[in-house]
Amino acid sequence: MFKRIIKRFSTALHLLWVGLILVGFTEVPTYGQKPIRSEDSGASLERKLTLDQVINLALTANRTIRSSAHGVESQKYGLINAESEFEWKYAPSTTATASKDVNRLGAGLTLQKKSRFGPTISVTPEVVHDDRVENGNSVEGQVDVGLTIPLLRGWGREANLNIVDSAKYSSRSIQRSHHLAKVNIVLNTVMAVYAIIEQEELLKLNQLQTQSFKNHAVMAAAKEKIGLASPMDVYRAQIRLKDAQDRLNRTQEALQGAQDHLKLILSFSLDESLSVTAKMTFHPIKFTIEKALDTAFENRMELDQAADEIENLERSLRVTRHMIKPRLDLVGHYNHLGLEQPFESGLDTNENYWSISLVSTTDWRRTSEKADYQRALLAVKASKLNRWTLIDTIRREVRQRFDALLKSEERMRIRKEQIQQAKGKLALAQVKFNHDMADNFDVIEAQTELQSARTNMLAAKIEHIVGRYHLRAAMGTLLEYRENDS
Repeated sequence: MFKRIIKRFSTALHLLWVGLILVGFTEVPTYGQKPIRSEDSGASLERKLTLDQVINLALTANRTIRSSAHGVESQKYGLINAESEFEWKYAPSTTATASKDVNRLGAGLTLQKKSRFGPTISVTPEVVHDDRVENGNSVEGQVDVGLTIPLLRGWGREANLNIVDSAKYSSRSIQRSHHLAKVNIVLNTVMAVYAIIEQEELLKLNQLQTQSFKNHAVMAAAKEKIGLASPMDVYRAQIRLKDAQDRLNRTQEALQGAQDHLKLILSFSLDESLSVTAKMTFHPIKFTIEKALDTAFENRMELDQAADEIENLERSLRVTRHMIKPRLDLVGHYNHLGLEQPFESGLDTNENYWSISLVSTTDWRRTSEKADYQRALLAVKASKLNRWTLIDTIRREVRQRFDALLKSEERMRIRKEQIQQAKGKLALAQVKFNHDMADNFDVIEAQTELQSARTNMLAAKIEHIVGRYHLRAAMGTLLEYRENDS
């Protein structure tokens, strides 16, 4: 009886001593926290941004978006260049001739205008000072008017506006490409933000697990000294501690990498301190796959682009068919010439010249034009096939995103049950360990399984949240499209 009391008393003293030792390890280390960077005499404050703020910054500061906006702006000038063909053109001209018998000096102005249906008119008034040796000085004034009307090839609004319509199509296409670039940047930004949040949460979990295994290692070493634990218990705790410390270091590295990736998206300096926040709310899907597909076919920008491409190619086909026609132009010319001598009153000569002619300069076989037509016809057929391929691709993408969300919801349910089971196993193992009914193997194993379940639950939850953004992008509803928004 006396020996049993002494043994219980020594066990109590040992547990008290172990508890005092563990007091020094109860504070969780602050791994991954960066000191505030100081520059000169001031301090650089950390920028704290919400998800919405980060997305807005990405849409305005990202270099890819800015470069794409420059492309949109450049295409506008391409349209201006194409439309300038039908403006009034003013071309001043001067002539100067010196020879043995005559010295001529003249100046004029050519005005030219091309109609959108094909005819071109030009007016050229000109004044020439003619210093002839035998006749003395004279001044010539003339007005030349020309009119060219295409009768076959080149007549019609569509044929003449081909370059303008092509420029408009290119402008619409690059605007849609700019919008899709913005959608991709939003997706990359969302993934980068939630990657940071995931690593921050993993950092907290790994810090707690590292501290727990450190306590196990200290306790096992203390118990071994008084004969209440075996060397196997010490080795087991120390090995798990090293594993936890390695995971903690790798999590810190992954967190830094995720932060740097977001800074690159936002065009921030890598030395700048940045923290982000985002909601971790879970929202199950409340619509069917049929609704998702109908929404995608109604809103996807790629389908609008495909339809516009087919329309543009069909228009180009009509133009190339028109260009097979031979060129036959009606050319009219009128010239009014007046000559004034310096020692005579009035005009010595006042003559009018006019002419009308038919001009044709077309290759009789027109092999090149016919080949261009066949190529345009094949381009229309290929574009229609590509549109059906695009429809199938969108249908597959929406189904994949939708099924991925459903599977992530199922994984979250499984992980939630697994966490509860791991907690129950840990509680039972802790009771057995506290009453010296088992060593630390069951406790460490239960803690490892609980950590794994929490990690998998976190990954499934973030996968579901990010997956909703991917589904919205697949449905074409992630970002509103505004035309002429560069």
